[in-house]
Amino acid sequence: MSLSRRHLDLPARGRLRSVTMRFSSLAAVLVAVLVAGCSDDPENLLDTLSFSRSPSEDAVVIYVSGAWTEETGQPRELFAVDADGTEVERLTSCTQQSNPCDYLQVAPSSNRDRIVAVRGTIEGDPLATALYFVDLGRSVETIITPARRVQGADWAFDDSFLVYSTGDVENLFGVRPNGDDNETLTQTPDQRERSPRIDRSLRGAAYEEFEQTPGKSGIFVFFFQGGEGGDNPSARFTDGGPGSEVLPGTPYIVGSDASPAFAPDSQQMVFRRLTGTGNGGLGTWDLYLVATQLEADPELLVGGGDVYRGAPDWNPTGIVFVETDSASGESRLVVIQPDGSGRQVLHSEDAGYRMGAPRWLR
Repeated sequence: MSLSRRHLDLPARGRLRSVTMRFSSLAAVLVAVLVAGCSDDPENLLDTLSFSRSPSEDAVVIYVSGAWTEETGQPRELFAVDADGTEVERLTSCTQQSNPCDYLQVAPSSNRDRIVAVRGTIEGDPLATALYFVDLGRSVETIITPARRVQGADWAFDDSFLVYSTGDVENLFGVRPNGDDNETLTQTPDQRERSPRIDRSLRGAAYEEFEQTPGKSGIFVFFFQGGEGGDNPSARFTDGGPGSEVLPGTPYIVGSDASPAFAPDSQQMVFRRLTGTGNGGLGTWDLYLVATQLEADPELLVGGGDVYRGAPDWNPTGIVFVETDSASGESRLVVIQPDGSGRQVLHSEDAGYRMGAPRWLR
């Protein structure tokens, strides 16, 4: 493969708790049966066990959250929610493995059973994240790249390849979903390239880039087939906003642009901009739009207030993102239209459950 040369409000708490209890009970039964039948090496078997389920036909968004238990601050599992927010489904049982893990990000394929996930482990180095292929319907998972600080990933709309970001100073890589043909796309030892998202036409991947840590990131696009600047250039689309204060515990300074996602027609991108360092260390972030034409000026989509806004995703239904209010700590799963209208809160969670990383199911 050569990517550079070719196309490449919670439902009643009792309801969610009952779903979690049924999920936990079934997982426990599977563990008991498998251990009884494989007593020669039960520990090794348990290390690979991960019961999961496919999202229902009504589910429209997947996201991560620690709300599988009433105790806050717990590792995150994968959840799904329907279009009116009335049905929340827990999809994974990663926290119940012998080596519990924490879901950080997911990217769906066109097959609703299959995702790729960036995950860490509870006991290990928090920076040692890995990229997994997970078949939710079959409860099967395969590691694509080992625990080496995978930061973000996206799945091409034809399911033929993935683009992900990894490294102490992150670069972009392309790989087949089965782990074959792992290829370096960018080789910039002094620049960090993070949060890749592939456009639907497979022409390129948007990402955030900055040259120093901490630094002010801008939005770029890597072209799989080359562009105006020559073979396989990257073009810059934003320069960031005003600011110089560091957001503690992150590589960002105020004014950084991050987390781009393409519009369904690839004519625009949505991204978020760091505007302040408050909100309990999360920072305050606004959402912007920018046309995928060089020298276009970004336009504010939603902003203001002491509010954290997480990485957005965009499909024909609208733009989905998680926002966290500094006053209450409550997190809300929000959908808005590209003109800022039609705000809908699909789901909300109390402080401490760390809801985030929403993606539209395809």
